[in-house]
Amino acid sequence: MVWDKERIVLELRKLHKKGVSLSYNALASKNQKLVSAAAYRFGSYRAAIIEAGIDYADVLRRPRWTKQNIIQTIKNAKRNGIDLHWAAVTKRRDETGKAAFAAIQPRLFGSWDRALHAAGLDADDVAIYRTWDKASVVFDLRARASGSELMNSGALQKDDPGLHAAAVRYFGTYDAALRAAKLDPEKHRERRRWTKELVLKELKAARKTHKKLTDSVIRKNNPALYGALVRLFGSFSAAMKGAGSK
Repeated sequence: MVWDKERIVLELRKLHKKGVSLSYNALASKNQKLVSAAAYRFGSYRAAIIEAGIDYADVLRRPRWTKQNIIQTIKNAKRNGIDLHWAAVTKRRDETGKAAFAAIQPRLFGSWDRALHAAGLDADDVAIYRTWDKASVVFDLRARASGSELMNSGALQKDDPGLHAAAVRYFGTYDAALRAAKLDPEKHRERRRWTKELVLKELKAARKTHKKLTDSVIRKNNPALYGALVRLFGSFSAAMKGAGSK
């Protein structure tokens, strides 16, 4: 293939329209011949980008990972039989592993489970096929704690029963598993101290997750929050009024 100026410009425009990152390093890793030809024909890669009518500053700002290419990476990994459990993907040094760390960024999905759901997978089903050992239990406990998730036994049994069962199976008790993960059982046994401000904050966060937020939704999905809002505000409607006014 002969890369003349016209062909280079057309290809850059096509890739840009598809949302492909045109940063020098990102494109060079996929199409070194195009990058080299662009730099040779136009004097510099930057000049080629400008000639294609693309804002070079935008190219520099454009993040490599988007929701769409993370979803596609997950689907490709699923087709290839790759273990998509969090502890497994974060040990990988390929595109799947990179996609996992990108997915948890707040601007993208915020968590790996949400990325799996967006790709049409059930995070619970992914976890079913997990093979546990002491190291993976410790890894997952630390990861959960670093994400500011509730770490008491009841919360973990609700959110990830597989991890809780493995923790008890391999360490004898859940407290022993926490200690192995360098986590203080006493600290994580503490009950959440609810305040009106915290209740309102949680309600606002719940609004973003559920299309229609009702008292039954809160009661089912977050009984601790429901109990706190009734205790502090008297009723769900009163709490929602407070969340809407602040």
